[in-house]
Amino acid sequence: MAGARMLAAAIAVGLACAGLTACTPAPTGPPVAVLFPGGADDDWGASAEVLRQELADDGYAVEVRFAGDDIPRQLEQLRDVLEAQPAAVVVAPVDTTAIAAVLGEEAGEGVSIIAYDELILDSDRVDYFATFDHREAGRLQARALVDGLGLGDPGAGPFAVELLAGSGDDPGAQEAFAGAMEVLQPLLDAGRLTVPSERTTLEQAAILRGSPGTAADRVAELLADGVELQGILSPSDAMSAAVAQVLADAGLAVVEPGERWTAAPVEPAETPDPGIGPSRDPTPPPPDATTPPNEDAEPDAGTDAGADAGTDAKGGDAAESGASDPDAAPASVVLTGGGPTRDGLHAVAEEQQTATVYEDPRALARAVAAMVREVVKGAAPTVTRGATTDNGIREVPTLLLEPELVATVGDAERLLG
Repeated sequence: MAGARMLAAAIAVGLACAGLTACTPAPTGPPVAVLFPGGADDDWGASAEVLRQELADDGYAVEVRFAGDDIPRQLEQLRDVLEAQPAAVVVAPVDTTAIAAVLGEEAGEGVSIIAYDELILDSDRVDYFATFDHREAGRLQARALVDGLGLGDPGAGPFAVELLAGSGDDPGAQEAFAGAMEVLQPLLDAGRLTVPSERTTLEQAAILRGSPGTAADRVAELLADGVELQGILSPSDAMSAAVAQVLADAGLAVVEPGERWTAAPVEPAETPDPGIGPSRDPTPPPPDATTPPNEDAEPDAGTDAGADAGTDAKGGDAAESGASDPDAAPASVVLTGGGPTRDGLHAVAEEQQTATVYEDPRALARAVAAMVREVVKGAAPTVTRGATTDNGIREVPTLLLEPELVATVGDAERLLG
């Protein structure tokens, strides 16, 4: 009943102000409820404000509620708004399965339910679902990894990479990893990519709740074991930021946006100034050497001049000599990312991340506002042709928005505005 009183009060206040020029015009459309996680002062709040403003501009009475990470709180909010019989409820679930219990109750029969960004599972009352095309996001992340490693060159590779995935119980993470493997599996099969950890399935690569700390620990353990990575597929900017710090702590650089991976160069030995000290020609290096001769060490066995550049970064002796030389540039690692926040855009703009795949939350809010308008008018909203998503009970008609690959500083700065 509290929800009904709030919605009625909002409409009453609008009517009372109808004759006063200082008041906002009264809503003329039916009430719409928006239930989001987070709060008014975070990214969820920013998305909710875009959605609210879009609908308010059309005269709808919009009620927005935030639940933070509190599942019981969101369930109680849903019960309240359903009792008020709004025309539509937009829900970004705190928990994708818990919502079904409330939707299974009698309240709010006939109210259109639109799942926002995360699909509500195990309920036949979910009418529509709007999100980004996470499978395409995975493809774009994988292509950024492939491009950063220079695998467009038929002779490039093999490269050692680590594959990170989101939470295994997250349908979006499942889709993203599947999309990434569409691109990467042929290269793994051909031996041009290797995964030293052998985590090549979703179950093996998944990180519970997408924890940045867990992602960082996984990479740190590999580096501590002496694994030399040239690339890391990370599905989220939060994971990428944590991993970037681990790489920096290990003395490794991130391949800059728009650049390609190269073996860490070794600075040449200084040529003695002929005007200082006795004049003598420097001893020429042996034909197959990649660094000046070290008289205190035995030569490495099996050194091959034709493979020195590749060996330098793929775990061979040249890489070890470069890593120990204080004058050598640090080895570099391609690092991807993705998500709806602007953190990844900043990381790319500041050259701390090779690429990100941006899912603009404002675009999703505007698209869902359009869906609400169509639902309220009694029309079937625009969804992606042929796209449905199985929520365990039914195939839910789905709108998939296209994510955007951001792989240059210029692209990141443009989106940051």
